[in-house]
Amino acid sequence: MRMNLRRASLMVDILMPVSILLIFYPPCLQWYASGVMSIVFLLQKGLFLVCAAYALKYRMYRNKYMVALLSYIVWLILVTYLNGMQIGEIGSYLNVFSCCVVYVYCLERNPQRIIGYTSIVFTLLLLFNTILWKDGGMYVNNSGQMSFVLGTKTSLTEYQIAACGFIGTYFTLLPKHKKKKAVILGLCVVYSVIVWNIHEPISTSEMCLAVFFVILILGALGGKIGEAVLKWGFLGMNILNVGIVFFNAQMLFANFITNVLHESADLNYRTAIWQIVMAKIAESPVIGHGLNMGNVSFAIGQGIAGINQATHNGILYFVFSSGIIGTVYILGICFLLLRKTNQRTAAGRVFCAMMICFSTLWITEQLKLYTVFFICLLLGRCVDIMGKEIETLD
Repeated sequence: MRMNLRRASLMVDILMPVSILLIFYPPCLQWYASGVMSIVFLLQKGLFLVCAAYALKYRMYRNKYMVALLSYIVWLILVTYLNGMQIGEIGSYLNVFSCCVVYVYCLERNPQRIIGYTSIVFTLLLLFNTILWKDGGMYVNNSGQMSFVLGTKTSLTEYQIAACGFIGTYFTLLPKHKKKKAVILGLCVVYSVIVWNIHEPISTSEMCLAVFFVILILGALGGKIGEAVLKWGFLGMNILNVGIVFFNAQMLFANFITNVLHESADLNYRTAIWQIVMAKIAESPVIGHGLNMGNVSFAIGQGIAGINQATHNGILYFVFSSGIIGTVYILGICFLLLRKTNQRTAAGRVFCAMMICFSTLWITEQLKLYTVFFICLLLGRCVDIMGKEIETLD
């Protein structure tokens, strides 16, 4: 990833690295360096203006996948206003736009560079999150949740999934004599996750790491089982999710949940929380309630559960925030990308594994970071475009 100044591209070589750092800044900075964050927020708005200019100059509104993802955010904002609420700080939504523009532009022109930079940044963030671990959390966020360098445990797991996906894709793009770069990054991520879970066990993090590598191994070995898992894994996990929410299907795995994951069979009050969430969904099932969940409570029991504002389920979160319309829309984009992915390529298998990990996470947690999720979907589109150019493991 060396840069030749004579042939440097403004976006790919200069703005892209800066953009990744500005968009994926460690959330702990808001707590420990509020003065720095005011500068970061100002720079983010400047980045938005630059990205808007790029989008117009290069007619990026013709990219149907970027438009489709941004349309979902527009739908969420519209629903929020229709419900008489405010969207809060607009900067986070501007970041989603900037993120999509930067990644679409760079993935089309120099995929190896932006995938490599993203892999490095996410690896470093996970390392810092582990190295700076503090018992009981570094701070408590506005929702009463203990948080660390990357925010909450859910945010950490989303970064972990994205890091695995980008590093795996980076590995497939590198020539054989340079693949050790991706291997080193991968080992750093695995080290970070294992050490972290020794200090602060997160069942979703452990499950997603195991699922990612098991699926890659099954896919690489080939055979009908591997092909079936890659093809139907995402759908299967979402069906299991629905079964757990509506029919307590987790009781089929009660021994695994209690003895291996060391969680309670009711998934730590989640089954009770889901009943409250579904009651609120019934108030506006078609279009949902919008983005601002600051005034919404799904409280149950004592302690942190008594001030809970999270749905603790990905599908319920999509339905609650964007309604049946938005849920069908966003999941439809996911299924379309998976359907178009060539699972015979190593990168295709990495993308499928990454999406199955997201669906695994959604069983007990909701989506926290649209920027992270959207760049993973755009990575899937890039994998589809590259097609036969990506090295296979066959």
